[in-house]
Amino acid sequence: MFRVTQAGRRTGLSVTAVAVLLLLLAILLNSGAAYLVLRDYRLLGSWLAHPGRAPAPEIESLRHQVGLRIISRLVTSVVLVLAATVILWMRWHQLSTQRVLDQVRLLAQDILASIPTGVISVDRWGKITSLNPAARRILEVGGAGVGRTLAEISSAEVPLADLVERVAGSGTEVRDQELTVGRSGRLLRLRVAAHILKDTEGQVLGHVLLLWDITEQVLLEERMRRVEHFHSLGTLAAGLLHEIKNPLTALSIHVQLLEERLQALGARGPEDELIDIVRAEVSRLNAVLESFRDFAHLEALDVRPIDVCAALEEVARLVRPQATRQGVRLVMQDGRGTPLPSVPLDAKKFEEAVLNLVINALEAMPDGGTLSLEAGIEEGWLRVEVRDTGRGIPPEIQGHLFRPYVSTKRQGTGLGLALTEKLVSQHGGQITYATGPEGTSFRLLFPLGRGEGSAHG
Repeated sequence: MFRVTQAGRRTGLSVTAVAVLLLLLAILLNSGAAYLVLRDYRLLGSWLAHPGRAPAPEIESLRHQVGLRIISRLVTSVVLVLAATVILWMRWHQLSTQRVLDQVRLLAQDILASIPTGVISVDRWGKITSLNPAARRILEVGGAGVGRTLAEISSAEVPLADLVERVAGSGTEVRDQELTVGRSGRLLRLRVAAHILKDTEGQVLGHVLLLWDITEQVLLEERMRRVEHFHSLGTLAAGLLHEIKNPLTALSIHVQLLEERLQALGARGPEDELIDIVRAEVSRLNAVLESFRDFAHLEALDVRPIDVCAALEEVARLVRPQATRQGVRLVMQDGRGTPLPSVPLDAKKFEEAVLNLVINALEAMPDGGTLSLEAGIEEGWLRVEVRDTGRGIPPEIQGHLFRPYVSTKRQGTGLGLALTEKLVSQHGGQITYATGPEGTSFRLLFPLGRGEGSAHG
């Protein structure tokens, strides 16, 4: 993760080489001194054996020279050995210090590799000097991140290079900037901070970026808000049902009585059509109230391990007659042929969520087409996709597709997609879609572990 320069290692090798050369020089000097001393002693011995051959002053001078040579060579050797010893001791101390620094560096690497926060350091020129595993995972960067420029791993969704330029230009650090990123069909929520990297003397070395994946935290907060929202809606729905249901019931009874009296009087004609219209509208109002009650009611989930393929087959069985009448080809896929494990879900709610999407897909293909149902496992999530080859979703409603009462159909309550999104969120999942002239695809993701709790969704 960290780049380690080789300058220190080269310096250490040079120091060691100098110490070895000094020791070799000391050995050579000692060897030369020993040779000269032995030669002089042989000459001195021959003179002493034959005193008459050499005068006494020359013998005394030779003795003095031999003594000086021994002392000078000895002093030189001692100095060289001491110098080599000091150098070797310094090298040993340097190696010990380097070993401690390596241990500290490894500890820092282990710490950064263990934390879930992404950490990126860049130099003053924007080149990445370190990148911990969490940052690689969040940014989906391989092992070649170090040495690249920050601009190479930035994108429109994650403008890291722009953040660093802003900090470098203003000198003001960026804290807690939230980003939304699309990854493998999921929406990730990131929190990013950019800080100036300085040494102990205050000199700017570069910048440090911190990245937090706060997707789960945001989802939890959104689910809590939804729980409060649906509790409020539930109270409102109960009041509406009480205040409107009773008058509608009375209206239905009186319409029935009116029809019976007209029949008794033998008055048949336009009045029958008017009564049928009133009865149909009362029935429609009842259906709207029931749909609103179902949408607003936050029912506890009955989460149990279910066979996802069997649940999708049940949905297909329910819509197959309608698909056949419309000339729609129904295609079932199960994640590239890989057997799916049992997934903890509320089977009834899961089938209801998928069925709403399938019904919408059929309504988008009145003249035939292809409807595909696919399920698979993806990075710890159950993935369910519903694809059609219909007209696509009109641009004017795409921004608020999952809001209640948003629909392009003349009939219906406009609660189908809102209810599906609610059921998916109750399971701790996500729903996304892609649409165009060639058709629409809805993608549901459910956690393989238990979702938001089976008690209250």
